Amino acid sequence: MKSIIKFKWPVTIGLLIITVLLFMISPNLSKQAEDAGTFQLPEDAASKKAMEMLNDAGAGEETISLVYSLDEKLTDSAKKDIASNVDELKELGDPVSSVLDPFESEELEAQLVSKDKKTVLVPITVDGTQEEVVELADSIKSDILKDQSSVYLTGEAIINNDVNLSAQEGLKRTEIITVVLIFALLLAVFRSIVTPLIPLVAVGITYLLSQSIVAFFIDWFGFPVSNYTQIFLVAILFGIGTDYCILLLSRFKEELGAGQPINEAIIRTYKTAGRTLYISGLAVFIGFFAIGFADFPIFKSAVAVAVGIAVLLLVLSTVMPFFMATLKEKLFWPSKKSVSHNDSKLWAWMGKLSVNRPLLSMAVVAVITVPLLFTYDDALSFNTVDEIGDSYDSVKGLQAIEDGFGQGDSLPVQVLLSSDEKLVTEDAVPYVEKLSRELAKVDGVKSVRSITRPAGDAIEEFNADYQLGKIAEGVNGAADGLDQAVKGLSQQAALAGQGQAPQPGAPNPLDGLNQITGGLKQAGDQLQGMSDSETIRDTGLYLPPGTLENKEFAQVIDRYSFGEEKGMKLEVILSDNPYSPEAIDTVDRINETTERVIKDTPLEDTEVAIGGVSSINRDLSDISTSDFTQTVTIMLISLFVVLAILFRSFIMPLYMIGSLLLTYFTSVAVAEWIFVEGLGYDGISWAVPFFGFVMLVALGVDYSIFLMDRFREQSAGGMTVTDAIKASMAKMGTVIITAAIILAGTFGAMVPSGVLSLVQIATIVITGLLLYGLIVLPLLIPAMTVSFGNGVWWPFRPKKEK
Repeated sequence: MKSIIKFKWPVTIGLLIITVLLFMISPNLSKQAEDAGTFQLPEDAASKKAMEMLNDAGAGEETISLVYSLDEKLTDSAKKDIASNVDELKELGDPVSSVLDPFESEELEAQLVSKDKKTVLVPITVDGTQEEVVELADSIKSDILKDQSSVYLTGEAIINNDVNLSAQEGLKRTEIITVVLIFALLLAVFRSIVTPLIPLVAVGITYLLSQSIVAFFIDWFGFPVSNYTQIFLVAILFGIGTDYCILLLSRFKEELGAGQPINEAIIRTYKTAGRTLYISGLAVFIGFFAIGFADFPIFKSAVAVAVGIAVLLLVLSTVMPFFMATLKEKLFWPSKKSVSHNDSKLWAWMGKLSVNRPLLSMAVVAVITVPLLFTYDDALSFNTVDEIGDSYDSVKGLQAIEDGFGQGDSLPVQVLLSSDEKLVTEDAVPYVEKLSRELAKVDGVKSVRSITRPAGDAIEEFNADYQLGKIAEGVNGAADGLDQAVKGLSQQAALAGQGQAPQPGAPNPLDGLNQITGGLKQAGDQLQGMSDSETIRDTGLYLPPGTLENKEFAQVIDRYSFGEEKGMKLEVILSDNPYSPEAIDTVDRINETTERVIKDTPLEDTEVAIGGVSSINRDLSDISTSDFTQTVTIMLISLFVVLAILFRSFIMPLYMIGSLLLTYFTSVAVAEWIFVEGLGYDGISWAVPFFGFVMLVALGVDYSIFLMDRFREQSAGGMTVTDAIKASMAKMGTVIITAAIILAGTFGAMVPSGVLSLVQIATIVITGLLLYGLIVLPLLIPAMTVSFGNGVWWPFRPKKEK
């Protein structure tokens, strides 16, 4: 530290030059997050395999829908307007692959026009990247739709893009609100105009430098990135960075008040509060570094915060000493006395209560937290639409589809079958109908569309019963024709016997007999074919040779096959919202049914994949649960090891971590009560428990470290366990309360972002920090400490200052 103080000017100027230079030449982190996409599923995810199957077959097109939401029933005038738009869409060319005209046939009209005739869909197939889909959507809105306010464009790619836009706009609001909020809070705490500027400058340098380094890491090493990356960097660096600055400034003020010279006060500040700072920083670093062991790229993207923490410790070790040494007492101008350096009367009182009556303190904490724990259901939501609300056209279009056709029609589940051989054959197609029939029986399935039921109902002509009926009709007709031919022959024979010539123009009975013979031969061949066919016995269907070559069937084949007819697609319409938890359960049943039905059939060796939003959400559910368990385990074990080494105790880390777990589950229970019971959401957004846990535990452990490291310091000075914890409570109370309020405030700045998951994460962290800083930490930790007595250092002995 002496060297840093001595070379404070060149060190600080050099750091500023590096920060500015890197910021100017680094890639755009916001653009990198946008390019990465909303869902970056692992390669082994089932829905990811479905996407790759279609892409490999050259059928990875995206379907977006033009949704006409009419005030009245469809009129001829409206039909003409829609037809005109369809013609313009067909003329667009790349990246548009095809456009379905809802009025091209009765079958399409039944499928694309709602029963009440107030909603019309125009599906547009696009072969391009998400960026190209979004550009196309913007072009359609500006060039074709123009002022048509009741027409919406929606689709998975457009919705995901709107989520990205919402997150970026939310980030901008969060950055501004965070800076203003922190300045106001520091102004109120320190009652100084100068002091609030110092943390903002230090953390501002940290944020810009961290952002640049992370952006380079993304380019160079494929570092994970998502919309959460920048938002978490802002919230955590500004929040925790300000907390650390308060810790340092408070101790610096304390040392100055004790009459220490400036340089000595700085050195002592970093020997004491600096040690606490580095322990806390290491704990937070480990917490976010542990995220790197997650499988899901979106979760892993928060590992960027670990980079930010490392940079923060560097900046606080260089820039803060510069300001202390340069500004000296003027650092606190014009205030002569800083509120944050007074002993905390509240914490001193709570310390006496928890030390003198530990069981009562523990009971108070239990009364506040335990009832909430019993209300926690771990209800999760996978509804991406909830993230942005209904102000976006993509959401309005989705809602119009749900109102007109039903919730499941908006985003069907795709069952994909792929083979190395041609699947669109008379032998294989009947088994697709068998699968369609069984899938339609699955609980939660409304209907199935496939090559054998393009409009949702099975093609009757494929049924063997129907064909046998037609053959019977033909045979009966042949019998009638035979009777007529016999009568005709008898009549001609009678005329000939009378010496009369046959009547001109009269039908030749031989011609009729030839037709009858041909018809019976055809019927016989079909009956023989049906007799030889295994598909009838297995499925009840029979496709005579040449059926699939019918020109009228070509459009159906194009829609429900891919990869040169080596793959087939079934669209399963759900009866529930595709984003709902119920839809995830239905996907599981669809998968089980598919595997069961295709067994011992020509489809048995096909590769099966389940695609669509509901399938993606099923993967998200599995991955998020697995990652949560894995990351939490690694994080808690790592924290325990580090805290055990630094505090030379196995006991303290246990109840420090245990108190944080209690706080987390209480806080998430509160959030669930607010958003599920109060606001009516399906559950907490799927990513929230993971991020909420990491944020709260990694940040909350700071405050227990602040307190317990001061306790270690007091104990090392010769105090008893009881006196040391009382003194630590009084000395650190205001610092911890102030830090908790400021950090909660920075997360509060995420609320106006408008992104639901960020609002929920903020709710958990804010609730947790305030609960921990005002109740759990001051009541539970001291009570646990005095209950163990000197055993709190087990299996080691406390160090004494020499």
